[in-house]
Amino acid sequence: MGSSGGVGPAGSLQELFGRRLRRLRERHGLTQTELGRKVPISQGRIAQFENAKELPTADVVRRLDAVLDADGELVDIWGMAGRGVYWSLADTFREAEEKAIRLYHFANMIPGIVQTEDYARAIITEWYELLGGIDIEESVKARMDRQSLLEKPNPPWLWCVVDEAALHRVVGSRAVMRTQLLRMLDLGTRPRITFQVLPFQQAIPGGFASTIVALMAMPDGRQLAYQEAGLHCGFAANPEEVSSYIAFYDHARARALPPAESADLIRTLIEEQYSDNAQL
Repeated sequence: MGSSGGVGPAGSLQELFGRRLRRLRERHGLTQTELGRKVPISQGRIAQFENAKELPTADVVRRLDAVLDADGELVDIWGMAGRGVYWSLADTFREAEEKAIRLYHFANMIPGIVQTEDYARAIITEWYELLGGIDIEESVKARMDRQSLLEKPNPPWLWCVVDEAALHRVVGSRAVMRTQLLRMLDLGTRPRITFQVLPFQQAIPGGFASTIVALMAMPDGRQLAYQEAGLHCGFAANPEEVSSYIAFYDHARARALPPAESADLIRTLIEEQYSDNAQL
């Protein structure tokens, strides 16, 4: 799902990227089809980039930059545009999340809405060290504030399918991971919160490599979808597009361990990997 253009300042940066790409292509005397062959991607994708309908992936923008001898200019504009679109759509996601009556998450990390403060700080610090441009403590507080949804008298239903890799990957420290997994076990005892683990033996449906796929059922009956991978994210409200994410989530949930077995796996990992007696 591509990022939408025209989102405030991010939209103008996306348009700048498209204009610069077009000028470089024309300077080299290439048609969209000819440039696509050199990358290689379809002519339609080149048109989407030039018309600010979509941003390319990191790999594609690097190839475009090299083919057009842009000396890193396209990569630089892409980075700024990607950050702007990311924050705009992430804000839209959080606004929708606050109103949703049912939330469904798939993630290859612990979902933000259930992260402990230390886990969130470790994740956000890694982001800052790589990309900068954020206030770490302000971002941690914003993530913690999201969790007030779960403390409402009538909270939304929350169903999380977590890739097993997220439970093994040490974020922060083993102590941070132990506290995080204990929090998941505790939250999982609440009537409206369910966790399932997608085990290593099961493939992610459709070959998805996204960090996050989130579905939201709204009070008016609409269903929304949000997808995020690194700096790239998208938001879908069109029923046909949302249905593909619903299908993805249904397959992920079907392949995941049942809730009770998922809790047992988490307990085992706490004991074997994150207890004081665990082997390093």
